[in-house]
Amino acid sequence: MSAIRQPAVAGHFYPADAAEITNWLATLPVSEPLEFYPPRMLLMPHAGYVYSGALAALAIQQIPRDRYSRVILLAPGHRVAAKGVLLPAEQCIAFATPLGEVPLDREVLDYLYQQADTQYSEVAHRHEHAIEVQLPLLQHQLGHFQLTPLIVGHYPAKKLARLLRPLLNPQTLLIVSSDLSHYLSYLEAQHQDTFTLTQIMALEADLVPEQACGSEALNAMLLLARKLGLRPRLLGQHNSGDITGEKLNVVGYAAVAFYA
Repeated sequence: MSAIRQPAVAGHFYPADAAEITNWLATLPVSEPLEFYPPRMLLMPHAGYVYSGALAALAIQQIPRDRYSRVILLAPGHRVAAKGVLLPAEQCIAFATPLGEVPLDREVLDYLYQQADTQYSEVAHRHEHAIEVQLPLLQHQLGHFQLTPLIVGHYPAKKLARLLRPLLNPQTLLIVSSDLSHYLSYLEAQHQDTFTLTQIMALEADLVPEQACGSEALNAMLLLARKLGLRPRLLGQHNSGDITGEKLNVVGYAAVAFYA
């Protein structure tokens, strides 16, 4: 029996009403594409829209509508401790948001299930926000596309890169959903995030979880970017202290695009 994953954090991380999402998107500054060809990969933050939604939207605005028919979206698991790569439930055919349903790419998911270190996990995906918060932005910008949502646990970056490499083509966009430092003071976060972004811009794939909650997936993306000859461009960065004014315990965010 087919199943559809329902929104878990609508009304909390982002509006639960489609019109509210559309109206919020309309308030954002429009970012012109930085390069003639769209990016092949994106790093996007995944906090609530009030904290990092504008940065995530800035990344998505680099993609022309209808440019990509497939999106592979990697995220850490915040609810379930994971090893390897966790796929949505075998019977799941779509992820729903207030803007409608995003069909899953069952062809790619079935292929991945045949590989080592992958497994189905409805529980891991049921309440995970790091994938869900990106979907309304993708729906608004890309239109129709097929989604491969993957929760990445403890897994060597080189193995993950090898797993993903056959799936990358001109019709596929790779996204890593990750925030940067967590719960440092404002100045400490600025220092650490600047160092982390220096590594990302140099395609140095040796980040640790203290630098980015999605470090495993991000390291794999950096390896792939280097192999494919992609060039990173920093689109923007800030931390939660810039939004709330609370400077004792902040979370860092950045958006980066990788161009051929």
